[in-house]
Amino acid sequence: MIVRQAKFLPFLLLMGAVFSLPCSAAEAQKPVLPQRFGAWRLESSHELSGAGLSGPLGDDFAILVESGLIGAQRGTYTRTGGANPASMETTLYRFRDASGVYAAYTFLRTADMSSSDLTQKSAVSRERILAAIGGALLDLSGPGAASLADLKTLVTLIQQQTPRGSYPTLWQYLPGEGFERTSDRYLLGAAALKRIFPLEQSDWLGLGQGAEAESARYHLGNQTLTLLLAVFPTPQIARLKLQELETRFGMRPATPRPGVPAAATTGPQSGSAIYAERRGLMLTLVAGARDARAARAIFDRVDYQTAVTWNEPSWEAKEPPFLVMLVNVFIGAALIVLYAFIAGLLFAGFRLLVKRMAPGRIFDRDESVEVLQLGLASKPIQAKDFLSLRPPE
Repeated sequence: MIVRQAKFLPFLLLMGAVFSLPCSAAEAQKPVLPQRFGAWRLESSHELSGAGLSGPLGDDFAILVESGLIGAQRGTYTRTGGANPASMETTLYRFRDASGVYAAYTFLRTADMSSSDLTQKSAVSRERILAAIGGALLDLSGPGAASLADLKTLVTLIQQQTPRGSYPTLWQYLPGEGFERTSDRYLLGAAALKRIFPLEQSDWLGLGQGAEAESARYHLGNQTLTLLLAVFPTPQIARLKLQELETRFGMRPATPRPGVPAAATTGPQSGSAIYAERRGLMLTLVAGARDARAARAIFDRVDYQTAVTWNEPSWEAKEPPFLVMLVNVFIGAALIVLYAFIAGLLFAGFRLLVKRMAPGRIFDRDESVEVLQLGLASKPIQAKDFLSLRPPE
């Protein structure tokens, strides 16, 4: 038995090395905070994971975990040169993909932050900067001492370490009228759903089965409404989900259908109802509306249209009239006859020209000119019957 294990030991070691290569490569490619950028130097840094992140993040920890949080690096940058030494606390969160980065960005952003052009998805306040960079999220505290050029250099150095990703575009369907600034949230799991629509602890919307959702708050008169847009892989899944929600929570449409009572589900706001509507792949929920008319006003502002298109090239056969076809036949036959006539004239002229310039050399040579009998009569063909025009020797 020991001998057999020794024979397979090199093979097992080789397989272990092969399977460890992807992990090593992924570990080597994870983005890290650069040691220097501009006049700033990384004074100290350490890795964070698990319990080390749950404390600083608090209630947002569960949301970031379901968004694909892998780990984080926290460090302190200092600027010792110049007349005003300064320091900045920086945290670089790493996620599985850009969708998780965007979800974390929307939940970590605070109401006092404004949009910034530092990256495609970035927000800034007097004391903090949030910037989505591919598969990483940069959280920087105390950025007032850093110049815009230094911050862009930091972002560029991190971008070089992480592949660029496409962020979700569901926010484009959120209405602009009455929108509460920085209230939009991108949802990827049950923890985020509970924060926005605390109906149950479970993932009752089906975000774990391929759906994605975006929420925002709106002000309509003296009412504060919560709008939730959820997109499903197929219209059939969206239709079945709407039927499930109507049965499970009593959600009803803003425009009542025959035999369907008015909404009665209690939403995030006390005493409010939840209204639901489907348009193709999208399911729209509104909570906080005092009545169906207010919910209908929000539904109508959602600019989401579905259309079925057929972009495959098509060809339609169009048969010309019989008289046109007959005329075309005669024209085609006349062109063939004309071609044969012209070709015959050209060949005859070429033959006469060659015979005049080289008589008996190319055409009508006496040698190798023989006449063959076809043997159509009953007389058998014999070799002596072949006629030759060669002159007798």
